[in-house]
Amino acid sequence: MADIINFPDKDERLLENGNKNMEAQDFLAAKNDFKKLYQQTPTFFYAKKLVAVLQHLGDYAGALQLADDHFTAFMNDSEGFTGYFHLLLLDTQFLAAHKLLQYKNTRREFPQLKEELNQLENAQTLLSADLKSVKKKQLDYLDKVQQPIKPQDWQTLIKGVSLADFLAICQEYLPHVQNPFIPPKLIEELVQDGAQGEINVVGKKINLAELPLPEDTEVLHKTLAIIEEEVQDNPQLKMLIIPEIKAHFALLYPFLPNENEAIDWAQSYILEYKEMFGEDISTEEWSHYQQIQAKKEKLRQIYQSLDEDHRN
Repeated sequence: MADIINFPDKDERLLENGNKNMEAQDFLAAKNDFKKLYQQTPTFFYAKKLVAVLQHLGDYAGALQLADDHFTAFMNDSEGFTGYFHLLLLDTQFLAAHKLLQYKNTRREFPQLKEELNQLENAQTLLSADLKSVKKKQLDYLDKVQQPIKPQDWQTLIKGVSLADFLAICQEYLPHVQNPFIPPKLIEELVQDGAQGEINVVGKKINLAELPLPEDTEVLHKTLAIIEEEVQDNPQLKMLIIPEIKAHFALLYPFLPNENEAIDWAQSYILEYKEMFGEDISTEEWSHYQQIQAKKEKLRQIYQSLDEDHRN
């Protein structure tokens, strides 16, 4: 009886061909093989293969975009995490690389990655002496726009700059900032990147190392918890109040109310929206929240001016 020969299926052939093409450094052919595999079965295994070949072809942005579709898997895979980190370096996304180390808290686990980042940042600073000047001009332009920074403009601003240079640019710019939407964005980026030191924002000094991210602040958590409890029987009220609180606190960051003021801020929103729905609120009740109401009015004027600009 003749032996039965088992031929590899189409996916196995594509994988074998792709691996052989990688070994032969025929990266375009390997890309074609791995792309077909990924399109048929978009798993992390095939994504890693395709990301690797895109890196060899110099398509770092495309590789990162694909890796982001499997971000959690890359972070949980030692080889995948290191590969993702190196892609950020190759794409000169130094701030994102710092952020990644903070995200994984891997400075002790992978000290060599931190060293690689430091070396590349130092080289970039030496080779691009005029880069800080270019970034400063970009920031000056964005300051005059009086609008939130568009995602594309933000990526242009933070790409290619070292954390030390970015911190220096922010330290020079923030004491004289005019655009109210920019300070929270810059400060949040610095905190996410693990920046150290003091920074002056229009005359107010803050220590970056001691500053939590906006979503991690105790006053926000406490204010939202009070709202949740107080209006749990009125979901419509809750739907109106919570987005506005988040928007207001996002614009106030990093100078948020003290934690012990959370109850007053929560109650001021609750009373205000209850009054909008027809409930009578006494002057005596309102007198306790005058300062908070004044701050809220300024914040609303900023957002209102933004809406008017969009309509025009």
